[in-house]
Amino acid sequence: MNSWLKRILWGALVLVVLAYAGICVWLRTNESRIAFSRWMPYVTPSPTLALNETRVEFGDDGPTKCFAWILPASPEDSSDAWLIFFHGAGDNVSIHANAYDDFRAMGFNVMAAEYPGYLDSPGVPSEAIVEREAKAAYDYLVHVKHVPAKKIAIYGASLGAAFAIDLASRVDAGALIVVSAFSSGVEAGQRMFPILPMKLLLQNRFESDEKIGHARMPVLVIHSVDDTRFPLAENGQRLFELAPSPKQLLQIHGEHGATQSHATVNPNFFADIAAFLNAHAGFALHRALPSIAPVIAAAIDRDGKEAAATQYRRLSEERPSRYNFREAELDRLASELLEKRRMAEAIAILRLNTEHFPQSYAAFESLGDAYVAAGKKIEAEESYKRSLALLAGAGNNSAEKLARLEGSAKGDPLDLARSRFGT
Repeated sequence: MNSWLKRILWGALVLVVLAYAGICVWLRTNESRIAFSRWMPYVTPSPTLALNETRVEFGDDGPTKCFAWILPASPEDSSDAWLIFFHGAGDNVSIHANAYDDFRAMGFNVMAAEYPGYLDSPGVPSEAIVEREAKAAYDYLVHVKHVPAKKIAIYGASLGAAFAIDLASRVDAGALIVVSAFSSGVEAGQRMFPILPMKLLLQNRFESDEKIGHARMPVLVIHSVDDTRFPLAENGQRLFELAPSPKQLLQIHGEHGATQSHATVNPNFFADIAAFLNAHAGFALHRALPSIAPVIAAAIDRDGKEAAATQYRRLSEERPSRYNFREAELDRLASELLEKRRMAEAIAILRLNTEHFPQSYAAFESLGDAYVAAGKKIEAEESYKRSLALLAGAGNNSAEKLARLEGSAKGDPLDLARSRFGT
């Protein structure tokens, strides 16, 4: 072989090795930012929910405090059941207001713990730090609120499931519920970067498969058969097999994300959770009213959007206690229609929502998002302005979306749309 060819081959090999090493260094340096992606803005819960949330701080006596939202059960409900809620990586505590309301309808008081570095919570997130603060949240309920351990259910979704499993492995509680969980951070990372030595690189290992067997409580594992990010067999099924009894694997549908809890995707999502907790953990939770969304979705497919709107108006007047007519039901349905590029139908549904909830800033913000997606700039601007007239200031992202739409701020207004849809 000619010497020049050898030099070229050796040079190429050196470049490949350097590039590979560079990727490893980059991943090691950016691991926390990747695991704890933080892009969702703060979102004020819709006033129609009447969550009555309060912010509490807890933790060690040092200068850094972590915080959580406390959301009491519905006023007519004197329940002593509590749910500790751990959200996913890209979210924050303000994003899941509708889910909190779903759990409140079941009879839960909710404690939604925030992670360091999210919203205005100080610090930098890591596996060890969030696990420590998850335990501090639990201690707050037990020692400050004096909640009996058996009255506490621990709930986590996606990344939050890892913290829920870790906490359940160390404390006594009524039950553990995990949704869309991955079995270990190393395996999840290896799936994303198959050529990298993830066992050597990762510091945040999230070893849920090694911890779940230590949970001394009933375990409900919820996982979608359609989840391509964390496939069922390697994740939910594996965690279920490793969990102690009593346990249940609830197989649902829908891609990874918050839409899995939508009534048009999994109508019995919350009812099945209540049934499991009542049967195996000694809770006395309610079965919530069925959502009106699947009824209206079927009417749209069968008779069209105008007939569906007429049916909604009729049912809301004649049978208001038969279905859940909450603002979020149509908002969620519209988000699914937008995902399917059914713009006219989504807009019709959201206009119906503003008709029934004329004092909700969130209803008009969602309508503005739909108009933007449909390319209707004038209508979007009007909707965002109506939203801002109802709620101006932090927590209503209509101002930023309007500025982007009018060209006075950079960015796509739809980049912020997921702060409303999918919750």
